[in-house]
Amino acid sequence: MDPSSVVQQIKDFALTEARMDKVGIAGIDRFNESPEGVHPTDFLPGCKSVIVFCTRLPDGAVNATYRTFEDLNYNVHGVYGAFGYVGAPNYNLMFANYKISRFVEKLTGCAAVPEPAGPTHGAKMMSLRHCAYAAGLGEFGWSSLMLTPEFGPRNRFGAVLTTAELPSDPMYSGPRLCDPSKCHVCEKLCPTGAIPPYVPGSERLVCSGGKEIGYGQTNWSKCRIMCHGTGKDYNESGTDLVPQTDWDPLNEDLDVIGEFFDAHPRENFHQHSPSWKCGNCLSYCPVGSWYRRFRDTGLTSTNIDAYIDDGWRSPT
Repeated sequence: MDPSSVVQQIKDFALTEARMDKVGIAGIDRFNESPEGVHPTDFLPGCKSVIVFCTRLPDGAVNATYRTFEDLNYNVHGVYGAFGYVGAPNYNLMFANYKISRFVEKLTGCAAVPEPAGPTHGAKMMSLRHCAYAAGLGEFGWSSLMLTPEFGPRNRFGAVLTTAELPSDPMYSGPRLCDPSKCHVCEKLCPTGAIPPYVPGSERLVCSGGKEIGYGQTNWSKCRIMCHGTGKDYNESGTDLVPQTDWDPLNEDLDVIGEFFDAHPRENFHQHSPSWKCGNCLSYCPVGSWYRRFRDTGLTSTNIDAYIDDGWRSPT
């Protein structure tokens, strides 16, 4: 069967029957820099292609975070957790992974392995952000989130590995979506300072398909303080889930946060531990046009233009 015909059938299926919003394909050569243990062939020996797709997050669900941080209404934040981050999006991707893998196997006669959508299911997983970059769906923002020109960071990604040899899609070649030298929104609105200021040469560099890009080296321990709601000021319980003496004042040596979670696994959500308590870097990022569409509606009182230099605007 003509490879281009196979690719088109897979993409049509992903966009219609599986109801995904974007889809791209990365050949195995685009994962030459994958760390040991998370290369596609570690999951599927003989893997030749990775089919990557995304589901758009509903603006209304993502924007629910504003009620928490601007109105201190913590009860609304669960809408973001359930529909804008780990709940419905991951299950939507899980079923899409299942459908697409079955379709690929039936169409090609080759093995197809669906990648878990988030840590919901307890399986080790590849970086779906890096898969999306390798498949040409977009590029990294300074926050380390994957940006697409259509939706900015408001996407979740899934992937199916296959031994079918499929032609790769071109790498994203549109205008640069994030300019951290001029846009500081994610850095300034991170409550724990986990996203560093832009300094030339400080980026983490990623190369795939002959294209190199850099993104900020986020302090994940600082990120977890907020995202996992460990501090009493960041969750509705009014208690410190990690002793405050372990992380206040904030500094660069916050391994205690990771050590605490390793010793105290939390099984009170459909994920190993809730990671949806924040979301500022995703919800306030101006890429993807939400700010232009909602700026004058009163939806948010935060003027993100205050964190953007020289009137810079994302091209999308």
